Amino acid sequence: MGLQPNTDIGPINVVRDRYAPSGRVIVILTVTAITAVGQMYSVLALLPQMAATFGVDPAHVTATSTVFGVAYALGFLAAGPLASRFGPHTVMTVGLFAAAVTTLLAALPSTLLLELIARAGQGCAAAAFAPAAFTYIAESIDPRHRLLALSCLTSGFLAAAAVVPVAAQMIAAAAGWRAVFVVGAGALVVATVAVAALVPRARPRDHPGGTRLFGVLVTILGRWRLVALFGAAATFLGAYVSVFTTISLVGPPSIAGNPEALQVLRLATVPALLVIPFLGRVLRRCRPARRGAAAMGVAAMGVAAMGAGGSVLSGSLVALSITVLVLVAAIAITASAIVESLLAQVHPEETGGATALYGSFTFLGASAGPALASGVSPWGFGIGMLTAAIWLAIGAGLILFSAAGTVARRSVQHDTDDAVSPLR
Repeated sequence: MGLQPNTDIGPINVVRDRYAPSGRVIVILTVTAITAVGQMYSVLALLPQMAATFGVDPAHVTATSTVFGVAYALGFLAAGPLASRFGPHTVMTVGLFAAAVTTLLAALPSTLLLELIARAGQGCAAAAFAPAAFTYIAESIDPRHRLLALSCLTSGFLAAAAVVPVAAQMIAAAAGWRAVFVVGAGALVVATVAVAALVPRARPRDHPGGTRLFGVLVTILGRWRLVALFGAAATFLGAYVSVFTTISLVGPPSIAGNPEALQVLRLATVPALLVIPFLGRVLRRCRPARRGAAAMGVAAMGVAAMGAGGSVLSGSLVALSITVLVLVAAIAITASAIVESLLAQVHPEETGGATALYGSFTFLGASAGPALASGVSPWGFGIGMLTAAIWLAIGAGLILFSAAGTVARRSVQHDTDDAVSPLR
C-alpha cells in the first residue's frame, strides 16, 4: 500500500484495489446521464400534442420546460451537499428512483397545472444524479481513468440534448406524448437497478453534517478562483444554446424555423461527443485550465468567423455544421477541464457542493442563452454569432483568471508536499 502518483485531480492515498471498476462504472454512469438529463429535453418535441390535450396555446406549454429547469437548478444545490453527507451512491440511487416515479406521474395529468407540478417534481429528482456522479468519480475512480470518466459523463449530458428529443419525437408519433414519459420512467427504473447493483458504493469518508451541510456552499463561493470557474461554466453551455437559438431564428432559410433540420444539425454533433472522451492521453498533456481556455478560444474563433462571414458562410450548411461540430467538441473538452480544476481545489467534503454549484451555474448560463440570442436577433445572424463568440471568449478569460499566479503548493486535500496546482 503506497501513495498514488499525482494526477490532474490530485494524488489519492488509497489502496489501488479499492477503486471501483472503471470500465463498467463509466459506461453505466454515461448511459444514465443521457437518460436522467434527457428528461429536461424530452418535452421539446411534445409541445403541440400536449397543448392539444390540455386545450391551451403551445406557447403556454413551454412553461413545463421552465418549471423543470428551475426545479433542476434548485435540486442541484441540494443534491451536491447531500452526496457529500450521505454518499454519492445513495443519492444517485434514491434520486433516480424518485425521477422514475415523477416521470411516470408526468404522463398522467389532464390539466396543464397538474403537469407543471409533475414536471417540477421530475426536475428536482433528476437533478440528484449529476452532482452525485461527479462526486463518485472524484472519490472512487482510479486517478488514471478520471479524465476519461469526466469526459464521458459531460459528453453524455451534452448528447442528451441531441438524442433524447429525437427519440421522444419518434415515440410520440407512434404512441402519443404520454408514452414518452412512460418509456422514460421505465428507462430510469433500469438505470436505478444498474446503479444500485453494478456500481460499488464509495469508500466511507468523514463528511460534515448539521448546519455545515449547506454552509459549505457559502464557503466555496468565498473563493475567487472557484467563482471564476463557475462563471466560465455559465458561458460554455450558454453559448451553445445561444448559437442554436440564433440558427433557429435567423439562420439559413433551409434550417431556421425547421425543427427537423435543427435536430439533424444537433445529431451531427454526436460524433464529436463520442471521440473527445478517448483523447484523454493527448488532453492530459495540458493542465486543465490551459486546456479549457484553449478549447473555448478555438470555439470562439470558429463562431466569430461564422458571424464575420455573414451571408456567405451562413448560407453554407457544410460550414455551419463544421462550426457547430467544433463548438460542441470544445464544450466537451472545457466542461471536463473545469470539473478537474474544481476538484483539485476543494477539500474532499466540499466535492459535492462544488459540483452542485458548477451544475447550477452551467444551467443558469444555458437558461440565459435563448434570451441573449433573441435579444440580438433583430440585427441578424452575424451579430448573433459574434455575440456568442464574445460569450465564449469571456469564459476563456475567466478560466485563465482563475489560474493566475498559481504555484506549487502543499495539497490541502491529501496532505502531501509535492502537489502542484493543476491550474497553471
